[in-house]
This record gives sequence, C-alpha cells and structure tokens, in this order.
Amino acid sequence: MEMIAISTTWNSLGHEDGAQLLAELNDLGFDAVQLDCRITEKLLIQMRPQFHTSMAVVSVHNFCPVPPGVLPENADADLFLLSSPYKDEREEAVKHTINTIELAADLEVPVVVLHLGYVDVKDESERLFELYEWGEREFSAFEKLVTELRGKRESKQQKYRDAVLFSLDKLNKRAMDLDVLLALENRQRYHQIPDFYELELFFAEFEGGNLRYWHDTGHAAIQEKVGIKKQEQLLETYSEQLIGIEIHDVKDLDEYFPPGMGELDFKEILQHVPGEAVKVLEIKEAENEEEIIEGLRIVEGIAI
Repeated sequence: MEMIAISTTWNSLGHEDGAQLLAELNDLGFDAVQLDCRITEKLLIQMRPQFHTSMAVVSVHNFCPVPPGVLPENADADLFLLSSPYKDEREEAVKHTINTIELAADLEVPVVVLHLGYVDVKDESERLFELYEWGEREFSAFEKLVTELRGKRESKQQKYRDAVLFSLDKLNKRAMDLDVLLALENRQRYHQIPDFYELELFFAEFEGGNLRYWHDTGHAAIQEKVGIKKQEQLLETYSEQLIGIEIHDVKDLDEYFPPGMGELDFKEILQHVPGEAVKVLEIKEAENEEEIIEGLRIVEGIAI
C-alpha cells in the first residue's frame, strides 16, 4: 500500500508539544507528515526524536520553521515574496527559503513545496466567485470576465516573472547542492504565480535542475470552477514534472475538506498521479477526526 501523509496544518496552530502533535496524527492512522509553515523551532526540536521511527517526513512546506520574530498565527507560505521586484524583499524571501531547504536536507526530506508569490494587480477574484455563485459560469459574461482579468494580469506580469526567475536561480543552485527537489505549487487565484503557462516557462528555464511540479487538488478545482484552467489539463501537461500532490475536497468554492466530504472525484484525479508521487492530505475543515480517517480510507482505497 502506498504511504499517504497528512499535513501538520491540521493541528499545528496553538500546539505546545511537538511529540503530542505527531502522536495525534499517528492515532488518525498516519505514519508520515508534511511539515507546514506554522511549525516553530520549539515544536521541531520536540518532534525530531520521532522522525524516522514512528513518523516519517515526506515534504516540508516553505517557510519552515516559523522565522524568528513571526508569531505562528501570522506564519504563512506567502509571508515573504519570491516574486517581489524589490531586491531587498526578494532576497529576504530567498534567505528564508534556503533555511527551509537546509532543514529538509538535514532531515533527509526530498521535497520542499514553494509558493512563488503573485503579480501585484488588484485581486478581483471575488467578481469571478460572484458569477459562479449566481450560476453565470456557463454564459458569455463569465468568459468575458476571465479574459478581462487575464489581460490585466498580463499587462503587469513580466517584472514579477523576472523576479521569480531571479529567486529560483539562487534556490535551484542551493537545492542541487543539497539534493532537495523544489516543488512549485499551483494556486487558486488568477493573479498568483505560477499560472498554467508560467510553469512551462520555469521548467524550461531550469531544465535539468531540481524544479518539479506540486499539484493541489482544491486550488485546481477552484480555478476550473471559475473558468481559468481545468484540473486535468494541469495534471496531464505537467505529468513528467509531477512530484507530489496535496489532496483535499471542495464544496462550491470552499476547500480543505477531507476527501469524500465534497464534490471531487478522487479516482479520476489520482489516475493521473504516478504511484511514486508524494501524497499529502491537507485538511483544515473537518467536523471531527472520523471524517479525516474516512478520507484517508478513501484515498488508500484508490491508491492501492
């Protein structure tokens, strides 16, 4: 049976005991985790004895551990922007990302998951979400709005793409030195990086390097619902680069539910995912632990 991990997103916030945090996830039936961006240095120290024994670490999500001076409740994967056109801001993001890469190497974890930032245009995603809620997504007004928002993004995106390329150049070199793969995660909003086409650009620029693709089922589902790109297109186009997948369900435009609690067809999705890919349940919205256990059972039943 394939190993299915769970993100510590489920129970990291507010926890004071790293060993107990992992024990709770063991009790849910998981033997592997992804470390999320709210894991503090203190929690990490407490967890270390259990790594490679009762709990494996399959991936680390940038930025981890929580950077000095940042409260865990304020920690975020977009806290520092690899897409910043301002050198000082961008180098701060690179510095903290290298810390995450070095943590992964120290723990012998093969993958670091990255958010790459965004194009700094006014985020008008709510206009798309409103049309979806009104049931307008099948009509020309919806297609017209998608085209309009794409145009606004494209008019300003070049300097943010260039900034990401500057960041990735430094990060790829360090990742290659330490034999860690950098997994670029797809996002849910049109102004965020990477979009469908930017993935192709980044992989071409660093061909032969350590960049890979990380697929988030909920983010892709939301983009599909609002007419940006189909989930299947992402999975098929970047199948050769696909190194891992974050699995969670979606209800309308809300995500992070356990598999089986929403609308997604995971049998259809997972048929595009190679057996060796890292598989992580990323759950934030669950009524109880039984829903998570059932979600794990569903995914295990498909992934066997």
